[in-house]
Amino acid sequence: MAVTRLKFPLGFRSPLRVNILSQFSSSSSAVDYESDVVSFEESGEGTATTATELSPTEVDVSEKYWSLIKDHHRRNPNLQINGLASVNPSVTFPSLSSDFSNVYADHPSSPAVFRHVIGKCSALRHGIPFQQALAFFNWAVPKVEPSVSLELYNETIDLCGKTRHFDIAWHVIDSMKAGHVEISLETFSILIRRYIRAGMAAEAVHAFNRMQDYGCEPDRKAFSIVIAMLCRKRRAPEAQSFFDSLKDKFELDVVVYTSLIHGWCRARNIDEAEKVFREMKMAGIEPSVYTYTTVIDALCRCGQITRAHDVFAEMLDLGCQPNAVTFNNLMRIHVKAGRTEKVLQVYNQMKRLSCEPDIITYNFLIHAHCKNKDRPEAIKVLNTMLKNGCQPNASTFNPLFKAMASDHDVNGAQRLFSRMKEVNCRPNTVTYNTLMQMFAVTKSADMVIKLWNEMQDDEVEPNVNTFRIVIMLYCSMGHWNNAYRYFREMIEDKCLRPNRTVYESVMQQLRKAGQMNKHVELMEKMVDRGFISSKLQEGA
Repeated sequence: MAVTRLKFPLGFRSPLRVNILSQFSSSSSAVDYESDVVSFEESGEGTATTATELSPTEVDVSEKYWSLIKDHHRRNPNLQINGLASVNPSVTFPSLSSDFSNVYADHPSSPAVFRHVIGKCSALRHGIPFQQALAFFNWAVPKVEPSVSLELYNETIDLCGKTRHFDIAWHVIDSMKAGHVEISLETFSILIRRYIRAGMAAEAVHAFNRMQDYGCEPDRKAFSIVIAMLCRKRRAPEAQSFFDSLKDKFELDVVVYTSLIHGWCRARNIDEAEKVFREMKMAGIEPSVYTYTTVIDALCRCGQITRAHDVFAEMLDLGCQPNAVTFNNLMRIHVKAGRTEKVLQVYNQMKRLSCEPDIITYNFLIHAHCKNKDRPEAIKVLNTMLKNGCQPNASTFNPLFKAMASDHDVNGAQRLFSRMKEVNCRPNTVTYNTLMQMFAVTKSADMVIKLWNEMQDDEVEPNVNTFRIVIMLYCSMGHWNNAYRYFREMIEDKCLRPNRTVYESVMQQLRKAGQMNKHVELMEKMVDRGFISSKLQEGA
């Protein structure tokens, strides 16, 4: 493939850099606009080993451990409140360790069970019982042979990184070395990824440089992973500096260059992206479909649709076959702007080139039709998707639920929810919040609580909006006891900060009911957690 055919004229560069649109956030939309920019599957990057599947008995045992951790966390809120303070890496809680040992005596557990328990702690978005999880790890490690303990260590390092206890993560790695546990590339990949997510790029590079100290030889794959991670988190300058410092030590390939181009595009600096692209061509490395797709995505996000289509045409001229991600990037900007006709034009071109649509394509089509208030066409897309064997996800159904909520079509939403279950599509928090809000409007408390209970059974984590819907429903019905119960769960179990309206509504209900002891208790809990100031407490 000749690479000299693709050019970046001056008209392409500066406007992108100075006038690029802000990234679309999936938090305000049922379609995930960020999940389909470019694929780095070529790099072989993975952040965690596939978890060993547990038997039903092992699942039950892991739930016993998990229940003990949750109960201890609930009874000791101060451990969570001071969660970012210094923590003893060898922390244990004698009573909790005794409870763990009682479970172990009845059900000797495998390393997979121990890893699963740490994973459940890490999976939480709010109120992670970090110290209890660390105590569980310290209790479990002596019971695992070093040769089969790597996954348990890696899961714990990931948890430490997620909670930003990096000093403890290094302590765990040091204990691996002392215990003769082989430290893998994956171990450092996990640590580096968490550093980058925390915005600590220098520390991530430092971790890479320390790999040799732990018998883990950095290679081209590790080099590529660090660059890809930095670029994915919009740390392009750091990625470029890291690349420049080590590029003479590793064989460079299209994956590394594409990662850098992607990073500069996400950093809104297309001048630098062009510079890397030129360097790539001078090195005799041919762009891949991912390279072109990255450039097309950047152009679309800055509103230069015509230029994006020019690059797309050049891509075809060079014989590089576009994939679904390429078309999705061309489609995304039109979906966001509500240009359904343009979305369909891209989709028709996709079909003409015999490119198979993926789940993102179908989700964009459904979202576009719903935004255009054309639910029948959106349902047709859903039917086509299922007919073609493409498994939908929650983002497939959520635009339809939102459209039905706007139309107050409760019965239609119930039928669609049943169908969602029939096709084995797991609802997410947005799904439940949309449905619960629909029923809350009609004061259908039974349905709201039924959906709440389903969330718990399916282990879908509620967020601030979920609690707001339930608490405000009970406040509007004058059910102070239920409002009080869910409010306590929100701040104690989930450690979520309620907004002022929710807080004042619950306090008003308690005053009306003459529950002044509970009124004072809640106020003190809010102050203890830093959710309100002590001055506000004094003025209440």
